[in-house]
Amino acid sequence: MSYEDFTKMPVWQTGFQLVLDIYKMTKTFPADERFGLTSDTRRSANSIVHNIAEGFGRYDAKDKTRFYKISRGSVYELMSQILVSHGLTYINAKTRDNLMVHCKKIIGELNAIIRTLEKG
Repeated sequence: MSYEDFTKMPVWQTGFQLVLDIYKMTKTFPADERFGLTSDTRRSANSIVHNIAEGFGRYDAKDKTRFYKISRGSVYELMSQILVSHGLTYINAKTRDNLMVHCKKIIGELNAIIRTLEKG
């Protein structure tokens, strides 16, 4: 499927909403986490959408998949940070579960894109 630009990609749209949710969530974290878990979690969430955008802008399939794979890795990093946030009781189980569902959706979509590009 061909898209006009990266913002039309459902995976980017899901990731973008996830970034917004992560920023809202981390606003409630303790001030002493500002340069720790808050920063790391936001960075991971941003990496997801920015690498999708960069991959979209690359010409050949191998280059595209490299950025989509980096994005996928950032999703897993974010999932770990979400679990730590819950473990420290910064977020409740409902928030954790909701965020994890979005993460898994992004992973599935990225996997499908990567498989398609690697077949081509």
